[in-house]
Amino acid sequence: MITDGIVDDLVPLGVTREVRDAALAEMAEILGDAAVHRDDALVEEFRDPYDHPEWDDHWPAAVVQPASVEEVQAVVRIASRHGVPLWTNSQAKNNGYGGAAPRLRGSITVNLRRMNRILEVNEELGYVVVEPGVTFYELVDELARRGGDWWPSTPDLGWGSVVGNTVDHGVGYTEFGDHAASVSGMEIVLPDGELLRTGMWASSTSAAAHVHPRGFGPDIEGLFMQSNLGIVTKLGRRVSPRPEVYAPLRFHVPEKDDLAPLVEAARTLLLEGTIRNIPVIGGILGTAAMRAPRTAWLDGPLTDDEYRRVADELDMGWWNLRAALYGPARVVEAQLARCEEVLRAAVPAGRFSAIPVAGTDVDERTIPLHPDRVQAGRPSQALLKSIEWRGPDGGHIELSPVGALTGEHVVRVGQILREEMEASGFDFWPSICLTPRSFIYLGVINFDRSDPERIRAAYDLYERAVRRLGGEGYPVYRGHLRGMDAIADQFDWNDHAYRRFVQGLKDAVDPAGILSPGKQGIWPQRLR
Repeated sequence: MITDGIVDDLVPLGVTREVRDAALAEMAEILGDAAVHRDDALVEEFRDPYDHPEWDDHWPAAVVQPASVEEVQAVVRIASRHGVPLWTNSQAKNNGYGGAAPRLRGSITVNLRRMNRILEVNEELGYVVVEPGVTFYELVDELARRGGDWWPSTPDLGWGSVVGNTVDHGVGYTEFGDHAASVSGMEIVLPDGELLRTGMWASSTSAAAHVHPRGFGPDIEGLFMQSNLGIVTKLGRRVSPRPEVYAPLRFHVPEKDDLAPLVEAARTLLLEGTIRNIPVIGGILGTAAMRAPRTAWLDGPLTDDEYRRVADELDMGWWNLRAALYGPARVVEAQLARCEEVLRAAVPAGRFSAIPVAGTDVDERTIPLHPDRVQAGRPSQALLKSIEWRGPDGGHIELSPVGALTGEHVVRVGQILREEMEASGFDFWPSICLTPRSFIYLGVINFDRSDPERIRAAYDLYERAVRRLGGEGYPVYRGHLRGMDAIADQFDWNDHAYRRFVQGLKDAVDPAGILSPGKQGIWPQRLR
């Protein structure tokens, strides 16, 4: 167990240095010294990578890395016995929402990277079972090694954890892009170290552990997503059969006011089932940033005139829809015709295009652009280039409000985000993920980390925008750790009945309050 200077002074609220050190010593006896880290350089990796350099209120005091379920159970039991708070993550890549940082300063981070086994790939029924340390890249590679007959849904970046992204309600772009909804069967270590399985997996004899979404009695899987009630150690998730034809499509619309009819047309295609994946409507900044930094495009504010100029240079629309179709050739051909018909009827001046290819031929040669490949479950690191929009040392925070999928609501959220971002000197950077009845409007706050004042301004903007969005009916679905209490406050019906119910569960299953205190605004009784 390596000890250094800064982190040695980080002691969580309500815990003494001696108690913390005793707990870490016991953990080192179980895990081995090499799996218990207290050196400054390594622990710094597990803070928010985009934090202000003078802030240390979300630093962990140590990082422990168990390699098995039994070691996770041991860590939890030690922490419970000593009353030492833990903060769990998988690959620690939740950047934009606080990264790996704990809510409570001085917590011990439980990082699950070493639990990296793909436990099952079922190629008859189309599911996988993975541990938290498995990345999307590793899952993609394993499915490809087996012949590529099955495709996973992935986010844009592939370095994150399949489990971590799923339980945080992450989004991908295939028909199973709602990752949390594609789960069947979870294994969880509870705060007392007990092991629990959910759904049909709770039966030791069931042959449907990962193919049926529920078991007998209350369905509790959702209680362990965005949750501090347990640590997920295994998870079953659906994958998609490789289609005969894969056809990513684009529809570019020329005017700012084309957004509402574009949304209405997309909803028609989603509700009738023509489009089954999660489409995205975006602006132009992501594409511009992946080619060059802001200084190559703009000298000053991003006015409407400048926006149009850059869009023309990129040969893009003001708004740009991407989606994908999957299936037999004749079905995809008919679906493409239907998509073009509905979209052109909504925005006659729009430009429609598609790249139908055989499912066996999807690669960088046939599908050269990342946004088209990721809808086939092919992630990359390409999007990281966009973080350098404001400079080589870039950072970002994600605003992610949710609304009902109507043109009116989508336009209103964009108005709020643009007003708030531009008032604080940030560019309006929209990306809108669509489901048949709702949308997630991702507003990216992109800033230069070499300027501490802009970091502070970015976090101030985040807090202000979260409150305004929630106040106007658009709470966020996923939150930065610095905004979790403010977000939880917005789920206030019947005097915060939801929060009071979950707090009651927290106090019942975790009376010592050790698991991720404060996550999603749920604090244990001793810290409320």
